[in-house]
Amino acid sequence: MRFLKQRWLAIRNTDKEQRNSRSNPSQLLLNEAFNESLRCIFIAIPKTGTTSIRTQLKQEGDFLIPNPHLNIVQIRDCIYPYLLRRNVGMNIGFPTSGIQSDHQLRNTALSCFDEYFKFSFVRNPWSRAVSLYFRKEGHSMSQFMDFQSFCSQHFYASDTCLHPTLHQNQLDWLTDLSGKLLMNYVGKLEAFDQAIQIINESTQGRIRLQFKHENRNPRSLATSYRDFYDDRSREIIAKRFEKDIDTFKYSF
Repeated sequence: MRFLKQRWLAIRNTDKEQRNSRSNPSQLLLNEAFNESLRCIFIAIPKTGTTSIRTQLKQEGDFLIPNPHLNIVQIRDCIYPYLLRRNVGMNIGFPTSGIQSDHQLRNTALSCFDEYFKFSFVRNPWSRAVSLYFRKEGHSMSQFMDFQSFCSQHFYASDTCLHPTLHQNQLDWLTDLSGKLLMNYVGKLEAFDQAIQIINESTQGRIRLQFKHENRNPRSLATSYRDFYDDRSREIIAKRFEKDIDTFKYSF
């Protein structure tokens, strides 16, 4: 009897949530990366200063996919089902009006991706490895091993994160399966002030970002990351993340 009551309450609460969603379709958002009001897509690569930008681009509502670190292909491929959910899955009136055909929805999804300003930030891989090592969220490896041991086991660009992927390089968040870069702009964390000015100008002032320093790992500041390396660990990071280093012209 107790189980049946709990089950009934769960069903009732689910129905209530669904009714609220249908009556407030504007509250449903695709993902933190996809901003309809600013017409932009921001790909948040972990440990590249994304917290500050994500805070400034914050939207109010419920996310269809709450993971804040989706890559550009995942966002691109989610736009159509998101529009489908909002357009067809929330019929709030009779007679039905304002509903797009499937062909129109697919074209709208393609247009959104093509027209939205797609941007991201990357970081010096040697500096980023130190930040990943000392991070407080996810897995804080500094409590379990020394930095040299960490480098020897550091194979993927997000392997200490709460949302791990098998992306080896930061670049993998920004390209399609053929390796084509799908972004309008990729800034460097080390030149943040210059980058946000370029973003502002490129969007005719639509996206105005400010510098807000939110480094949670004071020991991992870019000015001191070199102190953690010996010759072997420096070479390990150089080989593991060679694609990022070559593409974005980083040096130790």
